[in-house]
Amino acid sequence: MSSVAKYPFHLLVKPVGSKCNLDCHYCYYLRKEERYEPNATMQMSEAMLETYISQYIAAQPAHINNVDFSWQGGEPALRGLAFFEKAVELQKQYARSGMTISNTFQSNGTLINERWAKFFKKNNFLIGLSIDGDELNHGNGRPDLKGNNSYPNVMRGLELLKKHHVTFNTLTVVHSDNAHLGKETYQKLKALGSTVIQFQPCVEHELDRRSQKDWSLSPQQWGQFLCTVFDEWKQEDVGKIFVQFFENTLGILAGQPSQMCFHAEACGQQMMLEHDGSVYSCDHYSYEEYKVGDIDIIDLGKMASSERQIEFGMNKWTRLPKQCRECDFRPFCNGGCPKERTGTTADLEAGLHHLCRGYKQFFVHAMPYLGAMLEAIKQGHPASVYPIYLQRK
Repeated sequence: MSSVAKYPFHLLVKPVGSKCNLDCHYCYYLRKEERYEPNATMQMSEAMLETYISQYIAAQPAHINNVDFSWQGGEPALRGLAFFEKAVELQKQYARSGMTISNTFQSNGTLINERWAKFFKKNNFLIGLSIDGDELNHGNGRPDLKGNNSYPNVMRGLELLKKHHVTFNTLTVVHSDNAHLGKETYQKLKALGSTVIQFQPCVEHELDRRSQKDWSLSPQQWGQFLCTVFDEWKQEDVGKIFVQFFENTLGILAGQPSQMCFHAEACGQQMMLEHDGSVYSCDHYSYEEYKVGDIDIIDLGKMASSERQIEFGMNKWTRLPKQCRECDFRPFCNGGCPKERTGTTADLEAGLHHLCRGYKQFFVHAMPYLGAMLEAIKQGHPASVYPIYLQRK
């Protein structure tokens, strides 16, 4: 039995580690395979699966009535359908009375067949589909292991999800080669039926880069991409299409806490579990110095409540540069992910987010419209009628 954590926490799980059937050029996780012996299977055992599920549920504070299991990779479908059928059985076995269990499954979609789609629907899985827009855009960054464009197989998987009415959202990586395609990418995702869209900016770290090419965005590229997509979205899709970053910014403007860890004041409440039971402070910090333990030695409740993990989370705030603390847009950004704070402030203090100027460009551009949307909501109207309030003095 796991001890109960002081605070609620979330755990990303890698049932096959970094193993994947694609070779996405900018993937920050594929190099993690170097930690293990060559040709290691990197498969989470069913015994480890049960240890994880039992501890994760037991470690949540008593008032937590919903526990979300987030399956990621690599490509988690490589672990096989039987593994996840077992996971669902174990979740039912260990769930507390009155507790709701949910599952999110981040996938490239290429391995989804009829059986997978039926399983996802039957068990109410939310699928995060990784797709970068149209075939040319997607294929440029996401080839399979033989160098072929993975797009046709992604489309086949997507059609099966839609055929079986599986709830899905899309995750698109924005990098130096596709940042100029904001309008086209947004319209393509919309045409594919995505109503919840996540855009993840690519900021490569030297420890993760897999080639000489740096796929990182420039601040100007990110700012222009966000502004372009926002202008497309605000024309007719407010309240219909949910772009995660836009919705998060509007929520913060309304006084709500950030729903994105990148833009929260502190982090550390989203740890990561590898296939072998090792736990890291964060998915983006899966390096040896950020390993907080192994679940077969130290239970999850203790790890989540440890001084080391709490300090990791608070460092996001305590190490925020003075320029960021005094910035008018700080509540909307909070310095971004600490891993991407590779820039220098105007007064030569280290720790400025690489994409700072891009975020500022977006906030300056979007705030009048977001403010009008918030005013519409306050007046009891849908946010989509924001133009009425935009014109008011």
